Formats: sequence, C-alpha cells, structure tokens
Amino acid sequence: MARIPEDNIERSRDFDQLRRSLRGLAAAGSEQPPLFPDSVATADQLARDFDQSAVAVRSNYGSDLSENQADALAALEQKLMTMSRDGAEFGAELWTEAALRTSEHWADVRTLALSALEAFGWRTELPSGIG
Repeated sequence: MARIPEDNIERSRDFDQLRRSLRGLAAAGSEQPPLFPDSVATADQLARDFDQSAVAVRSNYGSDLSENQADALAALEQKLMTMSRDGAEFGAELWTEAALRTSEHWADVRTLALSALEAFGWRTELPSGIG
C-alpha cells in the first residue's frame, strides 16, 4: 500500500478546514433550522475558524492559490476585519445570533463566502441541515 506523504495529508486537512469554514460562513444565519442544534457556531466562532484556516492556507500554500482565490479570501478577511473593530465602526450587537440572520453585513459575508467557494471550485449549494 502506497503511503501518502505527510505534507499532502496536511495540505488536504488545511484546505478541507478552509472549505468547511467557508461553508459555515455561507450558511450563517440561514432560516433553515440546524440539523444538530448543539453544534451551531456563534458568529465569533465562525469568523475565528475562517481566520485560522485562511491564515494556514495562505501561509503554507499561498503560492499555489490563483489570483481569484487569493482575492476572494482577502475580500472576506477584510470584511470580517472591518466588522471586528471593537466598536470603532460596529457594535457588539453585530456579533449576535439575531444579527447573523438580519444584518446586511452578514449577508455580505455570506455572499463573499459563496464567492470564495466558487473561486476554489467547491460546491456552493448548501446541503439541508446546514445553518
């Protein structure tokens, strides 16, 4: 049996985590009830997961990203960074469960996350139960 090189396993894991975080952001605030209510992530957890996975992919595989992929990640990172400025532009209410569903800023995040999924060639249809 052929052994998969460790760097390929790590790369696969990093990109898989990025895909999951983008799908989580794309589904954030969905009107559909979650399949597993106990596993619903908070707004700050969604942003943190994306940030960690985007940093890992950009740091380790940045030269492998197309311009479109890098731009899509940068746009989403910039939007979340702008939203995260401790009260400078937005208040804490932007990070509530209600804001995930109703805020135009989170609607922008969902759109940017879907664009990033498309840039990577990943499925943009969210399976039932996500959100």
